[in-house]
Amino acid sequence: MMLSPEAFTHARDYLRTQGRHLDQAIYCFHFGCTTPIDARVALGAFQNPDGGFGRAIEPDFRLPASSAVATAIGFETMREIGVLADDRLVGAAIQWVQGAFDRSLGRWPAVPRAVNNWPHAPWWTWDAGAKAGFALNPGAELVAHLWHYNAVADADFLADVTDRLEQVLDALPAAVAMHDLLCLIHLAETPAVPAVLRNKAADHVRQAGPAIVARDPSAWAGYAAKPLLLAPRADSILAPLLTDALAANLDYEIGRQGPDGAWGPNWNWGGTFPTAWQEAEHEWKGALTLRTLLSLRSYGRLPPIGHEAVAPTYSLAYG
Repeated sequence: MMLSPEAFTHARDYLRTQGRHLDQAIYCFHFGCTTPIDARVALGAFQNPDGGFGRAIEPDFRLPASSAVATAIGFETMREIGVLADDRLVGAAIQWVQGAFDRSLGRWPAVPRAVNNWPHAPWWTWDAGAKAGFALNPGAELVAHLWHYNAVADADFLADVTDRLEQVLDALPAAVAMHDLLCLIHLAETPAVPAVLRNKAADHVRQAGPAIVARDPSAWAGYAAKPLLLAPRADSILAPLLTDALAANLDYEIGRQGPDGAWGPNWNWGGTFPTAWQEAEHEWKGALTLRTLLSLRSYGRLPPIGHEAVAPTYSLAYG
């Protein structure tokens, strides 16, 4: 099943009129808008003076201050839009990540205690009793980003956190939680990561991914490890192992497009912070619409005429 030209136009128009500035800018980067927005500038609006990212770049917690999870998203976006290592956005974020590592815990706390003072999804509530030890989420993803930008990372720090992560991978059981698996996928798909570590991550991903993926379409209406979540691109590491499930999930997503042209979240905050959830839900709709269009394009499910990506007409700004 292909997304129809009319459905694509409906989704594009929703994104252009209702999406966040950031999602509009990334759309323009990928699809070559006639008047594209500078994706780097849009991303920079989420970076704090301390170098970390926050300001609800992750819509499910509204904390303005920097956090490891939000900064991981910032790094992922910088890599997506091609920001180079000598860009000041990268250097500042690297400095924040290196300073935010809690040596008493041996990991990066996903979010700081202050998250509780702002509207947030229940699963982002600060846990004062969290155990010490290196955590894959978001630690494995942050290590992947540090290796991608290793030219400006502190070599001793990078060696230390890489060693901690390798010890975790050596002791990792076969069953891996969904969000841990997503962070391992980042690690396995980052070419700059040392081959030994990257291959260990890839082995875990190939073992755990097919076991954890939700193959029953009835589960996709809820919060589950949907095939496209684990393999959002045709070149994803898990794509060859999930062929039939991906084909069905692509058809499902095409059929799930809302009457407003958007794809919305299949989760909610359970009645907490209802006003803030409305804002977060609206932001998620733009972000998920963008990601769905990119996945459909990667798997050849977008209309072939008039919707091919072209080179953007602007360059990333450096400084």
